[in-house]
Amino acid sequence: MAHDSPHDSRDTPLAQAMDFLYGRINYERLPAPSKAFPFRLARMRGLLRELDDPDQGLAVVHVGGTKGKGSTSTMVAAMLTAAGHRTGLYTSPHLNELGERFRVDGTNCDAANLVELVAQVREAAERLERDGKGSATFFELTTAIALLHFRRQNCRAAVLEVGLGGRLDSTNVCHPQVTAITSVGLDHQHILGHTVAEIAAEKAGIFKPGVLAISGVAEGPAAEVIRSHARQRGAPLWQIGREFSVKIDPQPPEWGTRFDFRTHTPDCIARQGWQVPLEGAHQGRNAAIALAVMDALASTGSLTASLPDQRRGLLNTVCPARTERFTHPSTGAIVLLDAAHNEDSVEALCEVIGRRAAGKPVAVVFGTSHDKDAAVQLRQLREVADLLVLTRFHENPRWRDPRELAEMAAEPADRQPRASEIRVIDRPADALEAAAEAVGGEGMVVICGSFFLAAELRPRLRT
Repeated sequence: MAHDSPHDSRDTPLAQAMDFLYGRINYERLPAPSKAFPFRLARMRGLLRELDDPDQGLAVVHVGGTKGKGSTSTMVAAMLTAAGHRTGLYTSPHLNELGERFRVDGTNCDAANLVELVAQVREAAERLERDGKGSATFFELTTAIALLHFRRQNCRAAVLEVGLGGRLDSTNVCHPQVTAITSVGLDHQHILGHTVAEIAAEKAGIFKPGVLAISGVAEGPAAEVIRSHARQRGAPLWQIGREFSVKIDPQPPEWGTRFDFRTHTPDCIARQGWQVPLEGAHQGRNAAIALAVMDALASTGSLTASLPDQRRGLLNTVCPARTERFTHPSTGAIVLLDAAHNEDSVEALCEVIGRRAAGKPVAVVFGTSHDKDAAVQLRQLREVADLLVLTRFHENPRWRDPRELAEMAAEPADRQPRASEIRVIDRPADALEAAAEAVGGEGMVVICGSFFLAAELRPRLRT
């Protein structure tokens, strides 16, 4: 989330458009967002009405979850595109350019289109403001931009990733063909609630009467809440472990995940030995949820995709900063870039590290936001890393002081940690170089803790 920040040159139409967007309330950049900020949907509905309801006519898939929602959304969109359906994909946050949030058949929205879209949405938002409806937030504006872009690009389908929670998220004004919840865990507790049950209730707020819902939550309090909300809303529910299941192949391919998808729903077909080029058992689960979404779409008669198209779409899935693999340009070390920033996603990342770096030295570069439970994540990472390099991102104000992280990492753990060394390096680029030098060409460097950290380091790895 770096290059199109409000610090760009002021004399270009794109920079002026970005100034307008970033000048609105942006919960991704607020140092400490909380329930004190009003989340409501009436203004979002009004904004879309001012734009002549760009969501109408789109076959929408609406995907929420604590982790996995971005990957799952991307997989669904890739399969629909492979089947010949022109498909829009709206995800957040972006890494380096705002246009990454608004993709059509895998292509980011370019600067020229973005300037036009912002101008049109700005006019609509200013009309609402003059009518006393208040000032639209950054995410309300970007949601409207996404839907307007998809209409202008003649999309047949749109996959919308929930930004935060679900019930009061700006995307929840859509009229979906299918909804999905990938997982429920502790994240954004200051807004969504302090238990998984409370968070599950917020996420299940995307369920609609008569609209098939897919759940990747198999058990526990969150699963009970999801089932209860589905019954109350009159939403048919397909739950992993019940209507469909997944088995991960213990012998993975050279990179990625191989799995078997099993279905227990009439007229749906199992998929054996399929692959997704994303690493980890959690990505196999995400792929299973995506395939359940495809089966649900077919059952509604709205969108269909042949099995060969689905398989090709999965194989072509690209998800930046999701266990994304690079080679360090000077040392030759393998570098994994991952936006994992909560307990569940770091646990999944540690599973990947344990399998792919067995017997190799591992250095973790970690920086996170001050609203995250860093202590838990650091305990997890110390069990798989030889070296922890603690840093911070610089282009978002939510960073946590790496010296504070070092104090957390040094606290006694229940189990003897593997990490024998902890360093604090304030600049992310220097932290990356130190980690790569420490492990050498035979080792692995892992970057994690935040989308913001991934955004600052990914361009260096792509050169």
